[in-house]
Amino acid sequence: MNSSENNVITGLQWGNEGKKKLTDFFANRSEAIVRFNGSSSGGHPINAGGESFTLDYLPCGIHHDGKLCVIAAGTALDLDKAADEIVALKNAGVLKARLHISERCPLILDFHKKQELLEARAMYRNMGWLMNERGYGAALSDMYGALGVTAGDLLHPLVLREKIKHVMKIKNELFLKVFNEAPVEPNAICDEILKKAEALLPYVSPVEGLIAKAVADNAGVLFEGCDGSMNDAQCGLYPSLAPGRRSAAEVFLSCGLRHNTSLRVIGAAKAYCAKSGDGPFITEEKSTVGAFLRARGGEFNELTGEQRRTGWLDLPALAYSVRANSADVLALTKLDALTGIDELKLCTAYRIDGKEVTAGDITAEEAARAVPVYETLEGWKEELQGCADFSRLPRQTQSYIRFIEEYVGLRVIWAGLGRQWGNALYASEER
Repeated sequence: MNSSENNVITGLQWGNEGKKKLTDFFANRSEAIVRFNGSSSGGHPINAGGESFTLDYLPCGIHHDGKLCVIAAGTALDLDKAADEIVALKNAGVLKARLHISERCPLILDFHKKQELLEARAMYRNMGWLMNERGYGAALSDMYGALGVTAGDLLHPLVLREKIKHVMKIKNELFLKVFNEAPVEPNAICDEILKKAEALLPYVSPVEGLIAKAVADNAGVLFEGCDGSMNDAQCGLYPSLAPGRRSAAEVFLSCGLRHNTSLRVIGAAKAYCAKSGDGPFITEEKSTVGAFLRARGGEFNELTGEQRRTGWLDLPALAYSVRANSADVLALTKLDALTGIDELKLCTAYRIDGKEVTAGDITAEEAARAVPVYETLEGWKEELQGCADFSRLPRQTQSYIRFIEEYVGLRVIWAGLGRQWGNALYASEER
């Protein structure tokens, strides 16, 4: 990879595709790193100055001198978490990159978290996702409803105070009359917001010009995506979705880039499938194979410990997501989790109401009735860590990768071969 390449990393499945190690790999080869969508990343570990830090918002590369790190407008910021991250890294002396936060970033505030939790309890909704990113949906709803608070508002305390009074007049009606909860005093909320904002204020500014210049100068920009596009409000199976946009197209809107900007989209997918929460999951395995994949792949929610649902790789869904994201190449993560399975299945089509369907863009109702059609390949017994190039992989592993490549029509240029950072295979498209 040349340092001048501009790459987008986006998830092609339901999130938790193992993008953290992939992002680290490419961030070390990039001069600028931009978070462009989503909210909390679910905890990205870094090691700096002899200490370990877990980041939900600050981009990869934040601990490297000279790199440009940007949080773009498509990222909703939990004010508490973002402020705490900045303070922790500054106090440790490891916030070394040039950090810029878009003034257009929506803010997730305490009353958003309260609202979302109350609504979830009232509707008996699944709480797993809410515990990950509590307040995100309510904050986005406020942005679309002209009630949103942005990072730029923090620069104007008097305007912010008036905005909070207006917002809380509406929110307190909701809390009191619908949920029988005590109203919240707006001045107290604003005081707390401004206190937390002190950590962010030095970094809040317009960022579109910085990003456009870095791209135009061929500086080597990495656009770091959050979650997976099958959870995208437009691409996924409604209503089992997450708020906001999770596809690579958000790069252009979030960062203010021209739509003909030359970017290479790296689509990340697990070598199998895993999904949190409810909703259709056509290739789900409730057998011992599913439990094996869960254990080998570490498929547990980092915050709640909730088990993720697991199953075989769904190729029609993957091909659909490749098209929706205009992916150029593939990164195949957690390939090592398949080691030890005698026969590996790959879903190549669905049988719906007696008809075989290969298109991945089906409705939730069709997905609930779909039966997977599988191709079976021979598995492998060898552990994959330490395989420095494609030719050193077991013959069966090579066949598995090639089958995926032929189905979706893209090359696999990176493969995760273990949980440690160095356990990965990187190859060119010309392999």
